[in-house]
Amino acid sequence: MSNEHFNVDAALKARQAILDKERQADEVLAEAHALIERKDYKGALRGYKKFFQLNHDDVFRPWERDLRVLVKNYGPALTLVRRWRNDKERIILAGRADRRLVDEWVALNKALKEKERLERIYWRLKESNADHEVLEPFLSYLWKDFVRRRRYNELRAYLRHFGFLILVSFTEHDCNIWFSRWRSYENFSDYNYERIIDIGPPTYELALGLGELDLASHIARGILRVESTDKVYASLVKAALHARAYEQAIQLYTQAKSTLGSRRMRETNKVFRTMPPNKSKAKVSK
Repeated sequence: MSNEHFNVDAALKARQAILDKERQADEVLAEAHALIERKDYKGALRGYKKFFQLNHDDVFRPWERDLRVLVKNYGPALTLVRRWRNDKERIILAGRADRRLVDEWVALNKALKEKERLERIYWRLKESNADHEVLEPFLSYLWKDFVRRRRYNELRAYLRHFGFLILVSFTEHDCNIWFSRWRSYENFSDYNYERIIDIGPPTYELALGLGELDLASHIARGILRVESTDKVYASLVKAALHARAYEQAIQLYTQAKSTLGSRRMRETNKVFRTMPPNKSKAKVSK
C-alpha cells in the first residue's frame, strides 16, 4: 500500500470518527433535553456530564435554556456548571482562548446569571494586553452595553466588525427578496430582518459616536429601506440623540414626518421630545 493511499484512508477514518462523535453528542443532548422536559434534572445533568466527556470541548453547543433550568432547579447542577465555567475561565485568563472557548464560557456564565463577571474578565484580559482575537469575542457580547454607556472609543477598533455585519445583513436581505424562490434562501428572511432591526440602531449610534458620519448615514438608509415604520424611525432618532448627534436626529425626524405623516409618528414624537431644549432650535420642517 502506498503512503498516499494510507494517508487518505487515515484521513477518512479520522473524519468519520469526528462525525460519529458529533452524532453521539447530538443524541446525548437530545436525550438530556427530553429529561429536562420531564423534570428529571438528575438524569439531565448526567447527560451533560457525558456530553462534555464525549466532546472534550470540540463541538460544544449548549442549550442555554436547559442549563438555566438545571441551575435553577437542581443544586448539584449549580456547583458543576460553576466548575465548568471556572475551568474555562482559567484557560481564557492564561491567554489560550479562541472564539469557541469564549462562547462556551459565556453560555455557562449566562446560566449562572453572573453578568457583571463578563465585563470583569474582559477588563482583566485587556489590562494583560491580551490579543484582539481574544478580546473581540467578549466585545461581541458587551458592545451594546458599551454603546448604552457611550463607551464608543472602547469599540473603535471593532467598528469594522459590527459595520461589516450589518452591511452583510443588508445584502443578504436583498438576496432573499430577489432570490426567494430558491430554497437555500428561505430561512434567511426572518433571521436577517431581526438582526437588522436589532443591531442596526446601536451600530448606527456607534458610527455616529465615533464620528463616522458617512457610514452612519449609509447604515440608517439601509435600515429604513428594510423597514420605515414609526418604531424604526424612533429607534434611530433615539440612537442619534444618545450619541449627541442632534443634527442627524433632526434630519431623521424631518424624514419621518415626510414619510409617515404627522399622525403616524407617536413613538418618534415621543423620542424627539427628549432632545435638550437648547439643541432643538434648528428648524424642523412643519
